[in-house]
Amino acid sequence: MKFFSYFFLTFFLNFSLHAEKVPAGYVAKWDTIPLSALDYKINHNISCQSFEATLQKGKTEMPHILPFKIINKTLINFLNGYKIMNNNKNQDFIDKIDTVVIWPNYEQSNWYILMGSESCFVSWIEIQPDNLDAIIHAGKKL
Repeated sequence: MKFFSYFFLTFFLNFSLHAEKVPAGYVAKWDTIPLSALDYKINHNISCQSFEATLQKGKTEMPHILPFKIINKTLINFLNGYKIMNNNKNQDFIDKIDTVVIWPNYEQSNWYILMGSESCFVSWIEIQPDNLDAIIHAGKKL
């Protein structure tokens, strides 16, 4: 009986060590900050689609989601990795990005990544958290 107990204990311990990463575990490794009220304040002195208005619309449609902004080295790594993912296409477009917001949805497998430049909404992608982590990790190599 002890043998079976040790076997199952060892099996479950090893199984948990090799389990898939939890998406929230990725976020804990990244440099991020939650969005503040200033992130939703619309800049009216722009002639493009407002990034802040896009955030407001998202918050209206999905009030239960707590988005966060990528900052510091993680932002640089994301942008470098995003260039690699796009095979260095649209490099000028990517170089202009100064704000990246992650809109996680823990109930689904895909998250939204919103990108902006000088208060203008630039682009968005829908991506799985493990692929986002891979982009950030690839950007570390540059």
